[in-house]
Amino acid sequence: MFFFSFQMLSTRHIVSNCQISRLGYLVKVSQHLKQVYTVHFQNHELIRRYCVANSAKPTKYFDLNDLIKTVNITYKTGKEMDQITTVESKYVDVNNVPDTKGTVVTLSGSPGTHNDFKYMKSLFEEKNIRMICTNYPGSEFVTGGFHNSYTNEDRNSYMKSLMETLHLQKVNRLIIMGHSRGGENALQLTSQLSDSSSWPLVGAVMINSPGFAPHKGISKRMGTINFIISLIKRHNNTINAILHPILHWFYNNVIGLRVSHGKVAAAAILPMQTFAFDQQKQSIDDLRQKPRIQVFYGYGSKDFLIDEHQSNEVAMYFAKDNHFVITDKTAAEKASQEVRKSFNAGRKFATANFTKEGHFLQKTYPQFIVEVVDSMFEADTSKK
Repeated sequence: MFFFSFQMLSTRHIVSNCQISRLGYLVKVSQHLKQVYTVHFQNHELIRRYCVANSAKPTKYFDLNDLIKTVNITYKTGKEMDQITTVESKYVDVNNVPDTKGTVVTLSGSPGTHNDFKYMKSLFEEKNIRMICTNYPGSEFVTGGFHNSYTNEDRNSYMKSLMETLHLQKVNRLIIMGHSRGGENALQLTSQLSDSSSWPLVGAVMINSPGFAPHKGISKRMGTINFIISLIKRHNNTINAILHPILHWFYNNVIGLRVSHGKVAAAAILPMQTFAFDQQKQSIDDLRQKPRIQVFYGYGSKDFLIDEHQSNEVAMYFAKDNHFVITDKTAAEKASQEVRKSFNAGRKFATANFTKEGHFLQKTYPQFIVEVVDSMFEADTSKK
């Protein structure tokens, strides 16, 4: 049986740690989780009930769920990529009409869903751009693939198969856009798929994407993260009965990232071990050699997960002389016009630092990002 001491983790202790630090609580939890075989199961049940009772209550938000479509996806996974996994995947397809300017595929973070891009829906429709919002295995919108789809190789294999199933090789122009953990996948997929002329790729957009080294969201807590992941990988029902409510409560009430269930929270932690970090440079260097591909990288100075200096390092690696500092909406409008001009002039990379923004630029500056996508499609059209 899996036990830890309720006496050492009282309700008062839980609340006080929440007040001290948004992330400190998980460290405390992991320390107590290690103290197994110490008390009776009824004490654990009290803790589990506390976390369930104090988790964020479901609230109705504006979403894209009424537009959901479902498809079965079969893809390769495993260390040698020699295993076959099939999942039921839900996605959203907006403005799927003839003669669009192009198609943008969105990749969410971890945790994250198709709804992370909901504020762009009407804007893309106005621009006559098709938007396909995807979900990764482990989210509440994908059935299956929980235990074997969290490395970049697995995630990229899944996304490639999903795009093939949706016949995206037949669209006129294609951009892959990723937020947070999905940003480096957007970069890698664009690099990999653009090796073949069968993919009509013209660019990638990276929003609040991690840097070349572990960021503050994980760097000081890798020991805790690794320990939690070791528990998740045991696939033990007793452990999960205790761990999932704690993780659900922690994500919703401490970090402030909404997840629907403790299982989803657990799945969101697994990709924290498999960031590309410095290996992203290989993909960037590869894209330098591909004339058709353009990339935009945007980040916020006040991102609570990723340090500004790390994001700035990535931006400077892309391009030191096509970087924009955006302080408000007026500056954003001017910068978007300059980005459009630079892409039309043949520049490959553009980057921007939103100095007053945090981790969700697609929510606070959706108009800017849609303009960037539109400018990439426009630039590609002018090349023909």
